[in-house]
Amino acid sequence: GDIVVIEKAGEIIPAVVEVKTDRRTGDERVFKMPTQCPACGHDVGRDPEQVAVRCVNASCPAQLRRRLEHFASRGAMDIEGLGEAMVEQLVEHGFARSIADIYALTAEQVASIPRTGEKSVANLLAGIEASKARPLWKLLFGLGILHVGASAARSLAGHFHTMDKIAKATVEEMEAISDIGKIMGQSVHRWFEDSANLETIQRLRDAGLNLGERDEHAAPTDATLADTTWVITGTLSQPREEIADLIRARGGKVTSAVSKKTTHVLAGEEAGSKLEKAQRLGITVFDEADFRQLLAG
Repeated sequence: GDIVVIEKAGEIIPAVVEVKTDRRTGDERVFKMPTQCPACGHDVGRDPEQVAVRCVNASCPAQLRRRLEHFASRGAMDIEGLGEAMVEQLVEHGFARSIADIYALTAEQVASIPRTGEKSVANLLAGIEASKARPLWKLLFGLGILHVGASAARSLAGHFHTMDKIAKATVEEMEAISDIGKIMGQSVHRWFEDSANLETIQRLRDAGLNLGERDEHAAPTDATLADTTWVITGTLSQPREEIADLIRARGGKVTSAVSKKTTHVLAGEEAGSKLEKAQRLGITVFDEADFRQLLAG
């Protein structure tokens, strides 16, 4: 019931910076974190080093729905037709109990879902088939490994090139990559130690997905931005990933956090803490107009 002031921290995480105690009416109540998952009733747990409380039931239907939605999302495997409503129906009918089940779906199963016409069935199956050719980094991001965002997935795929090599990599080998720290390296290593996860990877391989072997590891088209490391922040005229691709194609690197290794920051509208940190560190800051001019030579 409190009124609070928040600011954007990191990418989009809302951080509470102030509680407006003068706005309290007396109707506020002390919040108690639940001890059971509201979706499946299983016990919850919390890593003592983190704030997040998580359901520890690997079969929790709410977690399954979110895993499937994330896997199919535009930023990950980009499966047309596999949105929130379809995911809910697939889980409810027992057609999808894991990510790998997406690739075992039949036209008959999908058609049996109420209000699903022939065109919807065809579009979904075509979207699933098309997703098999997505690059390794998109698959890696779509798996939902704790702490691994799109940028880290790109870095891992760009360094190791195949899922098998990532699976066999040590934490130390992952830490050697510039934007992969110890916590992320440990998380990835633990994920690949889980037999259920390895079974999922094998099923995806058997279904014909690209596990890196079909990726093109092409050299940058030019070296305009060679030896530069960029962080993109704020609102720009293009999605950040598209701009990041422009930088990578010219030999530059893109990371998610500002550090002493960062050489440039591209700041759009409403840039927040990343811009402030860059200014404190004396890092070169470009607005979008200057950036476009730089690309144009």
